[in-house]
Formats: sequence, C-alpha cells, structure tokens
Amino acid sequence: MRDVPAAPVLLIDDNPDTRELLRSLLAIRGYDTVTADDGFEGLAYLRRGGSASVIILDLKMPNMDGWAFRRALNADPRWSAIPVIIFSAFPPSDPGTAMGVVCKGSDDPELLLAMVASACSGQGAS
Repeated sequence: MRDVPAAPVLLIDDNPDTRELLRSLLAIRGYDTVTADDGFEGLAYLRRGGSASVIILDLKMPNMDGWAFRRALNADPRWSAIPVIIFSAFPPSDPGTAMGVVCKGSDDPELLLAMVASACSGQGAS
C-alpha cells in the first residue's frame, strides 16, 4: 500500500461540481482534500495554519484568480515550495513554476492523479 501524505491536497476551484468530483476522486485514492472557492479562501486556509502537500489550482475564478494566488503563494517562503498543478479550461502556454497543467474536460483523470502522486511522493505520513 502506498503512503498517503500527512498534509491534504488543497483544491481551489470556483465550480462546486468540479470541487466535489475531484474531492471524491482523490478520496477514492486515499487523499484528504481541503477545498476553497477562490484564491482568497485558499490563502485564508494557509494563513490559519493549514498545510498542503500539493495544490490543484483553477486559473479563472472571481475575487482572486489563480494567477494572483500563485503570486501570493510564491511571495511567502512558508508556502512557495508547495507544488502546484494548474487545472484549468484555459491552460496557459507558460505555466511558470507549476509542476504541470491539466486541461479541464480531459478524458483521462489518471493524468491528474499521477501528478498528485508524484507531488506527494516522499511526503508520506509517518
């Protein structure tokens, strides 16, 4: 049995159906997931002392989009090393320092799950 990371996956997406579908998919694989409606909510979670093994991030969201969230994340040394997977219907041509990009609507959820597993490898709970 593979190790599950001590910290949850932080899923930031404004679409409640997408959040629930991904949360369920990750739970089947044994991952705890914390969800946020937008970048502000994701930052609030981290500022309250929350942690994340990896962040799955939508880019187009109201209030604080994924790009603004990434700038805030990278500006703080407490969070700048958290791997980020961009999950967007509008994938960028340059994902910056994100570990990967998955286009929403992809017929292969295994791609996203493989990226999550890769980001979490070596972070198993003790």
